[in-house]
Amino acid sequence: MGPLATFGSNLVGSAILAVRNFSPLVAGSLVAGFWQVLVVFGLHWGIIPIYFNNIVTNGFDNVMMPYYCTTFVTSAVLIAMLLKNKDKSFRKVAIPATISSLLGITEPAVYGVLIPKKKPLLISCIVSAIVGGFYSFFNLRKFAMGGMGFFELPGMIDPKTHSMNNVYIALIGIVLSFVLGFIATMIFWKEDSSKDKVETGQNDEEKDEVFSKGYIGKGIAIEPTKGEVISPVNGTITTFFPTGHAIGITSDSGVEILIHVGMDTVNLEGKHFKPLVKKGDKVTVGQKLLNFDLEEIKKEGYSVITPVVITNSAQYKDVLLLVTMEKIYYQF
Repeated sequence: MGPLATFGSNLVGSAILAVRNFSPLVAGSLVAGFWQVLVVFGLHWGIIPIYFNNIVTNGFDNVMMPYYCTTFVTSAVLIAMLLKNKDKSFRKVAIPATISSLLGITEPAVYGVLIPKKKPLLISCIVSAIVGGFYSFFNLRKFAMGGMGFFELPGMIDPKTHSMNNVYIALIGIVLSFVLGFIATMIFWKEDSSKDKVETGQNDEEKDEVFSKGYIGKGIAIEPTKGEVISPVNGTITTFFPTGHAIGITSDSGVEILIHVGMDTVNLEGKHFKPLVKKGDKVTVGQKLLNFDLEEIKKEGYSVITPVVITNSAQYKDVLLLVTMEKIYYQF
């Protein structure tokens, strides 16, 4: 693989120089537009020696420099994605990746977010090509090596004339990168909600084995369509968690029922839940026990899949599902 990668890198470097002789603007667009892809395959090393050589021999580089916009385009794409996707597991990856991108290190964003999501990578490449063309048109130069991201700006000050023109060009490009990257992602990227919904059901079942394996008792897990819990029996409230996310009811005939709203919603510490009864209260079939804000809980990144469990099911021969108006994710 080593000789093949070296050959590919040399080919990329030669191709960029050939295109630059024909059109610097097109060459700049190609460098910026394909930079992330080249990094993935390690082919960007075909351009980096040109960068080193130019600074040493000419005192500046303007061949590789269009790539500079990619770090900010990537950051803008991730910021837009974070605004549109509140999933906790996604945010754990995307937030640190955004920070590292702002500092010039885009690999966490590329490998952790852009490639898995596909379309954001395409958006990033297209916007980078546009801003890279802008940088080439205005002949962005770098005079000294060192620094990445915002820390690269001092290297763009002309050491002979102390001119700040290159810094101003770079800053305008940064603004363009953020604006175009953010807007393009907000318009053209949408999370595949149908796919996420299927995965959510599967992941919740795997994640909360306490319920899905029937350790607490037999029952079902449903996806509520309204933010309220209604008593299924005549009985007594035997448990009401202080956080409001779970209710225990014992029916007059002795059936013990646990209704647990959402997965990991104990972490909300009562936010978005409004209990309407308390421990010890007598309740009747159809009585409203709890209000909860369905949409706000989802926005917080929590699943609303709700297990309904017969905790003393071992005392019965079986627990059968007769009818439900809600979507059942799994029965256990």
